[in-house]
Amino acid sequence: MNTTRFSAYEHRFTDTDGHILRRFFIVLKHPDGTFQFTDFHKYCRSASNSLRHITSSGETRVKLVVPLLNYLFLYEGISSLDEMTVDMVKKYLNAYGRCELPWDDETTSRSEQTVRRCVNYIMDFLILFIEDRKDRCNIKKRDLYRSVDIRDKHGKMIKGGKKVPVFEVYYRGNHRSILRDVPNAAFDIMFSHIMRYHPELLGLVMLSAFAGLRPSEACNVRREDSPLGPGIIFTKLGGKIVDINIDLLEEFNLRKDMLPVGGIKKHRPQQVCPIFFNIFLQSYELYTSWLNKQPCDEEYKPFAVNTRGNAMTYDLYYLRFTKMVKEEIIPIFLKDENPDVVLFGHLLTEHNLGPHCFRHWFTVQLVLSGITEPGTIMHWRGDKNPESAILYLNNKGELEKMYRKINEETYDYLYWLAEKRHRND
Repeated sequence: MNTTRFSAYEHRFTDTDGHILRRFFIVLKHPDGTFQFTDFHKYCRSASNSLRHITSSGETRVKLVVPLLNYLFLYEGISSLDEMTVDMVKKYLNAYGRCELPWDDETTSRSEQTVRRCVNYIMDFLILFIEDRKDRCNIKKRDLYRSVDIRDKHGKMIKGGKKVPVFEVYYRGNHRSILRDVPNAAFDIMFSHIMRYHPELLGLVMLSAFAGLRPSEACNVRREDSPLGPGIIFTKLGGKIVDINIDLLEEFNLRKDMLPVGGIKKHRPQQVCPIFFNIFLQSYELYTSWLNKQPCDEEYKPFAVNTRGNAMTYDLYYLRFTKMVKEEIIPIFLKDENPDVVLFGHLLTEHNLGPHCFRHWFTVQLVLSGITEPGTIMHWRGDKNPESAILYLNNKGELEKMYRKINEETYDYLYWLAEKRHRND
């Protein structure tokens, strides 16, 4: 649409210690590319907490509010947010949940967790806006939500601790099941192909497949000897590695040009689950033997690099991975003898497969290994809430039918297979 629209604007700056701080604003972007700032960003925070942590960028809240503003101003025709009505908000949230917004298409899908988060964040936005506008706004807070009692994670009852809409928000359901992602046989082929032909991607893939990192978080990892501090820490006892930790406590600038490499969703030290130790170490040894021969930015020493030795950005990672899948992996899948792999190859001719698939595969293996506590899965995944863990656990029966349980022999075979193919070149 060739018209003025609301958009998210990111501002990045570095503090005196080299830490990257990010802030998101809501701007009006004009057709000629110019834009002007609005003050809507100040309502993009929790309505129950007036303070926001210094490391919080506000990205998720801003990016969920922007579509609401575009819908209200462009499709409902309001000229001021004071003019919005409860019916407009209800229509938007239901269209969001049903994937029926004007810009949605048949490929659009939203998980129940995403819809719930959207509802909560938009309620916060509207509550803060109404409080600020007082009697100038068409709607009142009581028209939007009611307060219900909830228990916190310690079991303590919090009176009126949750705000829920006074109207129903319908959810269509995610038409793309998590169970349709990367069968094990397809994973074996793809992982071996990456080890053999794309060592520049191996470090990022291993961090997602064997440590559960999100792809953007993997791009933030530093080497053991980084001047910014070790990004991967190996703890030994009696000459044996007993613990592996990945430092995701802070997001550092990893490039001289200040180009963002990707965000950390939850700042934390991320342990590697012991069941993945062997394959993680095998992959790490293979990858670092390649990495040590590449150009290196000595000031930062990122773990994943481009051809110039600069930290690889998530955008470049995604581009290279999807290009590899389309041009190299799909033809291999379609020629395979395993019918499940062939079927998956046909699915990929119609749907994109991004690097997030490795984190999904990682979680499946956690569940199949016998981990049944949502909190434990949250820990290994680096999650902020248990929704994803519960989703996987609820589907454990179906997962067991589709995936084989991991074991050391499986990973030893993968490593042997990649090495064997490499020697035969």
